Amino acid sequence: MPTSRTVIDLDGLATVFPHGVARISALVALGISSPSAYRRCQPGGPWRSLFPGVLLLGPEPPTRAQLVQGALCFAGPEAVVSGHDALRLHGARITEVGGQVHLLVPHGRQLRSCRTLFVERTRRMPRPVLRKGFLTTPVDRALLDTLRRMRHPMTMRALLRETVYRYQLDPAELLCELSLGSARGSAYPKRLLAELTDPRAVEFSPRRVVQLSGVPKPMWNVRVRAADGDVIGWADAWWDEVGMAWRVVENRLAGTASVELTRTGVIVVRTARNHLLGDAADVAGELRRAYARALRRPRPQVVAA
Repeated sequence: MPTSRTVIDLDGLATVFPHGVARISALVALGISSPSAYRRCQPGGPWRSLFPGVLLLGPEPPTRAQLVQGALCFAGPEAVVSGHDALRLHGARITEVGGQVHLLVPHGRQLRSCRTLFVERTRRMPRPVLRKGFLTTPVDRALLDTLRRMRHPMTMRALLRETVYRYQLDPAELLCELSLGSARGSAYPKRLLAELTDPRAVEFSPRRVVQLSGVPKPMWNVRVRAADGDVIGWADAWWDEVGMAWRVVENRLAGTASVELTRTGVIVVRTARNHLLGDAADVAGELRRAYARALRRPRPQVVAA
C-alpha cells in the first residue's frame, strides 16, 4: 500500500529558522525526533547546542546574533534584550563586546543565568522596541542596564557621555529611572549622571587632586614593605621621601587595611571615593597638611616596591 512521507532536508533546515537557531520543540513539530536532533549536536556533529532545548543548526561557533537569538528562544516570548547587545542593536558605539547576553524577564519567571546568559528578573519590564529583528529595551534602559554591570570608570564615563549626547537623552530622567530600578551596581552610574545634571559636580582624578594640593609628585600604586621585607600594606599614592600614603577607598570608615602601615609610623590619608566628587579642594588641603606633618617627623623604616 503506498504511503506518503515528507523527506526533511536536515542540512537545509538552518535557512528555515532565524539565524539558524531552533528550539527542540519546533524541530519535533517538523517530525525530527528529539534524540536524533541531540545526536547531531555530539562532538564533530553538524549542529551545536546553545542553551537547554535550543540548537544551532550548523557546526561553526555561534555568531553574536546567533547567541542572542538562542538566548531569546530559551527565555521565551516575554524576554527582551538589554545591556551591551541592545545598545549595539540600537546603533550605539560600544567598547565592550562579548560576555553574557543580558535579558530582562518578568519578575515572576523562574529562569536561571548561565555562562553565556545573564537573566535579570524585573517588575519594571520596559515596552520593547524592534531592532534588526530582535526585541530590545529602549536605548535609555539599555544604557542604564549596561552601566550597572560595567566595572571600568573611564569606559563607563565615555559610554554614558557619548550615548546621552548622541541620542539626546535627559540625564535627569536617566537618574530618576536609575533610582527607581535595582540598586545593584547603581552607585557609580548615579555619580556619573550627577556630573551631567550639575555642572559643578565634577569628579577629580587622584592625579589632578595631587596637582591641586601642590605637594611633590608621588609614586602610584605601591606596595609597602617593612624593614624585614614583609608586605604591610599598599597605597594608591606614595611619597617615599617622607613615608606617607594616600588611599582612595569606597568608605572612609570601613576596613582595617591601613592598620599595619600606621603602626610602623607611616602617615596614611584615607579619602572616600565620593569626596573626589566636588570636594577636591578639601582633599587637596588634607594632603598638604598630612605632608607637612610627615616632614616634621623621622621617616619610618619602610620600603616601597
